Amino acid sequence: MTDTLKALTEAQIDDAMGPVRMAFPRASFALDDVPASLHQLAPYAARWGVADDSVRDSVIRGTPLTLKRNLRWMVTVLDYALTEWLAGPESLSTEPTDAYVAYSAMRMAADGISSKDLHD
Repeated sequence: MTDTLKALTEAQIDDAMGPVRMAFPRASFALDDVPASLHQLAPYAARWGVADDSVRDSVIRGTPLTLKRNLRWMVTVLDYALTEWLAGPESLSTEPTDAYVAYSAMRMAADGISSKDLHD
């Protein structure tokens, strides 16, 4: 399956999700609106960056264990850069970019994965 401790591509995430991926919406955003230091999280934000809380929770419930671990790891590895952006000037905007919303929702998804969820 997927290696838990490496950045995955969109295709690798989709392959690991399997057919269930078709049941869930994807977040859409312009990569130009994302700091370069966070571009490697774009496939994660597209998959788990759904703004609707209940839909995002459903996506997490449908995510295989290896991907949950990988998502948590990636967000942890890039936590400083992610926090720097998400707590920066755009956090005060009344009209944040779609990228900002997707990355914020992705972080909420990662934060919402409990330790219990990470065990078989």
